[in-house]
Amino acid sequence: MQDHRNPQNALFEIVDQVPSQVWYSLGILSILASLIFQLIGKKNWADFIGKWPPTFLLVGLYHKLLRPGSEDATGQLRDLAERVR
Repeated sequence: MQDHRNPQNALFEIVDQVPSQVWYSLGILSILASLIFQLIGKKNWADFIGKWPPTFLLVGLYHKLLRPGSEDATGQLRDLAERVR
């Protein structure tokens, strides 16, 4: 059982509320935004935004692999088991 007073667990609970598809979409959108800024000549903005995709994609991967939530069958069963207790 998780300690809800731990700030790290509070952060995990917030991240768990965001579907992993959102993180992947943010990663792709930031790649496209970086490309657009590069094409219009705003290289500093392109570099700045171009550093975001790895973070978004890793949070999505973390969410999917290490903290499976209610998006998969295992998470749904775990949630159901906790409600029954």
